Amino acid sequence: MDSSDTFPVVIAGAGFCGLALAAQLLERGQAVVLIGHAANFGRGTAYGDAWRGHLLNVPADRMGLRADAPAAFAEWLDLQGDARRQFRPRLEFGDYLAHELDGLRMRHGNRLRCIEAGITAISRGTDARWHIAIDSGETLESDRLVLALGAASTASTTTNCPLIRQPWARDALSNIAVDAPVLILGTGLTMIDMVLALQAQGHRGAITALSRRGRLPLLHPEPPLPPTPPSPALLAALEAGDLYLALREFRAAITAGAAPATLADGLRALIPQLWRGWSLPTRKRFLRHLRPWWDSVRHRVPREVFATLGRLREEGRLRICAGHFIDHENGSARIRWRGERDDVAIPASAVIDATGLDGDRDRYTTHPALSALVADGHLRIDPLGLGLDCAADGSVPGADGLHLIGFLRRGECWESTAVPELRAQAAALAERLAAY
Repeated sequence: MDSSDTFPVVIAGAGFCGLALAAQLLERGQAVVLIGHAANFGRGTAYGDAWRGHLLNVPADRMGLRADAPAAFAEWLDLQGDARRQFRPRLEFGDYLAHELDGLRMRHGNRLRCIEAGITAISRGTDARWHIAIDSGETLESDRLVLALGAASTASTTTNCPLIRQPWARDALSNIAVDAPVLILGTGLTMIDMVLALQAQGHRGAITALSRRGRLPLLHPEPPLPPTPPSPALLAALEAGDLYLALREFRAAITAGAAPATLADGLRALIPQLWRGWSLPTRKRFLRHLRPWWDSVRHRVPREVFATLGRLREEGRLRICAGHFIDHENGSARIRWRGERDDVAIPASAVIDATGLDGDRDRYTTHPALSALVADGHLRIDPLGLGLDCAADGSVPGADGLHLIGFLRRGECWESTAVPELRAQAAALAERLAAY
């Protein structure tokens, strides 16, 4: 490769989104460059840095790489009957993605260029092309660039700092002693992943999980139940942005016998359309007041995981609490329990931040692949700090040829993290890019 080569489509990020998009583009006859770190190339953090005990939150028969073949993962495992609806280990799904990448390389030859490298900078040249510098010192150029960087968090190194802000970083939990009391901020899926990771490394100390509401994700219904379409009254309330009335209609449906999980599933395909129709104040109200409730219903856990949490709680090793974290000092954390006025101190040798990256604008201004684009005005952080501004098709306004896929689009469509939504984005974006 020359010091500066031009390529038809460059995808920055080689996790699920990058791989799904590359597959769709190759099938449409496009040549693609896929750039990602060598450690988890094709797998990404979610399926490369998981522990063996981390399970998928979607059944195997809905986890295929392509939108037109949702059962491909279950078929790759040769699962039959009820086993196709199992929640398989995430590392196993990573193996499937690696297998899919190998197949793309064999079928498409030099039309797929895989570059295992870190991106050091992205800029737009005077030639209107996107210039992507990688840590080998080389630069690539392209008229079409897709940012598939996941949460775009910057790498962190392991330290003895008791506050762990990037729990998915390699060895982030390695300095936690096996008998150390631990405080986890957040009670959602990331908290559960951290509890399982601690158990896998032999931790036996007390764990306190804290969030504003103290809500745990619900259990996946078994056997799976079909989605419940929203009633006309519920849909009308949501379309009008009347969150109070929508919540009342949702609860009325539950009282009438509908399962919360199936109601959430019935709304899933409508979420992007509804979100786009809401005003900024309505989105803020949702995030402030209803998001914890929605997340617990929408993002559920398999029975095996739920049983592990139940066992740890029965043994007194895990507490799920509602309250506010104040600060941490000298091996203890100051907490204000929900409904109380006074602070209390609890033992906490380490504090794990499992609240997610919402509102963390610094990650965009410090990430090597994004910082210059933000500074130059090619990218803008969305008003809620959920992601980056883009149009409904993932294109970035005012930045011709620049597109987003996956997590970075949450400010535009909200639901942009689960495989069914991501592979649909990949198919739609590939169709547009192939038509250039």
